Amino acid sequence: MVENLKDSSQLRIHMTSPERVFVPSVTEDNGNTIGLGVFSSEETAWRVLREFLKKSDMMALTRSDILIWEVDIIGDEAMTVLSSMHCRDCPVCKRRTFWVDLNSFSALCSGKACQAWIEESTFEPGKLDIGFPPTRFLKQTGSIEDAMSELHDVGTNLEAAGNTPNQGFTSIPEE
Repeated sequence: MVENLKDSSQLRIHMTSPERVFVPSVTEDNGNTIGLGVFSSEETAWRVLREFLKKSDMMALTRSDILIWEVDIIGDEAMTVLSSMHCRDCPVCKRRTFWVDLNSFSALCSGKACQAWIEESTFEPGKLDIGFPPTRFLKQTGSIEDAMSELHDVGTNLEAAGNTPNQGFTSIPEE
């Protein structure tokens, strides 16, 4: 909205524009990047990215990023990488839905039925907490290799019990 004052040199613009924007994107195996939008809040950018990643097993994706762009700044200083995650096969469900952020030592399977996870312990520095919600499996390990191995064992036990990688599993009974 523009308000006209006494002369044109005193035009005031009553608009609030964001000082920074958040841009989530995913990168396909072939190198193409798909932008998922431009958002004024970090929370919205994360929500959009997480919803998109729930379908990551339907596409050939290798990574996802959330960038922060400072508005009205020229050059490289305008961009900051907030998060960069790489897609791997989930050690539990074996689908390509396991998103790993090596900067924060966290990982989450975006598959609805799985949701296996790894994150740095908030109580014990140097330790990693891991979990598999459908069976309420929780454990703590000392390294990312041990964490992946523990989750792989959970997946192996599920397969031994008759579950196949393409079959969903959940702790919620079907009606």
